[in-house]
Amino acid sequence: MLRWVYLLRNLTRNPLRSLLTCLAVAMPIIIYVLSMAVIDGIDRFLDNSVKQLRLVVIHKASYVNPLPAGYRRKIESLDPDGTRILSVCGINFLGGRVGDDPSPLSTLAADDDTFAQTFPEYELTPDELAAWERDRQAILIGSAVAEQYDWKVGDRITITPTLPPFVPMEFHIIATTARANDPVTNFTRMDYYRAKLEEEYNIENAETSFFFVKCATPADLEHFRLAIDELFANSPDPTKTQDEKSFMNEFITQQFDLRTNLSILAAVTVFVAIMAAANTMSMNFRDRTTELATLKAMGFSGRLVFGLVQTESLALCALGGLMGVLIPYVAFTHTPLSSYKVPIIQKLTIEPVVCANGLLISLGIGLLAAVWPSILALRLNVIQAFRNLE
Repeated sequence: MLRWVYLLRNLTRNPLRSLLTCLAVAMPIIIYVLSMAVIDGIDRFLDNSVKQLRLVVIHKASYVNPLPAGYRRKIESLDPDGTRILSVCGINFLGGRVGDDPSPLSTLAADDDTFAQTFPEYELTPDELAAWERDRQAILIGSAVAEQYDWKVGDRITITPTLPPFVPMEFHIIATTARANDPVTNFTRMDYYRAKLEEEYNIENAETSFFFVKCATPADLEHFRLAIDELFANSPDPTKTQDEKSFMNEFITQQFDLRTNLSILAAVTVFVAIMAAANTMSMNFRDRTTELATLKAMGFSGRLVFGLVQTESLALCALGGLMGVLIPYVAFTHTPLSSYKVPIIQKLTIEPVVCANGLLISLGIGLLAAVWPSILALRLNVIQAFRNLE
């Protein structure tokens, strides 16, 4: 009991220093928790891609290089019965902006006849599907985009592509992607996009950025991944075919490399927390050298003094760690921030296991920070410590 009273007195002896030390540990733990939540969200997004049993066919040189649109028929010819390759959908990227708003849009033009079968996760209703097939200017708007611009089904909107044809294009909203995992991507019809290109530049566009190939089984996925590349191996435009998870992972890494950058950021901030906590514990030891010498002179063992320093460091860092996990957990679970939309992963979900890991890391910080002050306390020479007072 005496030890805990002593610990409490020490923690409250200099409240400002204790509070600042807790905050120095809490801030890196907050960064760690948020970073891990984003990385976990990306993993869930990629895992969902695996379930769709889709291949992505791009140009072997780079996804920036387009492929001939006629490749779609050649890919379909690999399975004339259509029992193993269920559909092939060509996709072109348009980007886009709304008026003078600098916020970029992610708008894709898709083959209208195979879009619904290739991307069943959008769960178009019969009425929505009929509108998609009937209206060449139909557009499927991402739910987050619709919320941002207060758009709703039936609205006529104008988007200016950031790629050719670079002129305002009018669309009719036939549905939002409320039922899909991707809330920021818009889909429009390829025939409208190509007609606009032909109208502006008087050329017939016959290129496609990439193809999505919907397969029936995982075995078909692996079979056609090799067969498609073999089919175009000796052509002027060879292909690189990947499953959708590999493609999305590579794409995200090339664009953002979030996983690596966030991991480095989390590691650096935890290292800074160790340095800050170690500095505080060293200052505590220096300020209380006489006090610790007195304890040893009264008969307290060196191991007990060692334990007192370690326990104080652990308590400080545990409090900081608790603050570090509770602040983001409560903010993104029980406040309006829980509806905040994050690109790619949509919602930032903080799992309890991430909070538990954050607490363990804070305890590790406490142990490491107190190693040197504890050893100094263990080796403290009582006579020498009292002589230094003179």
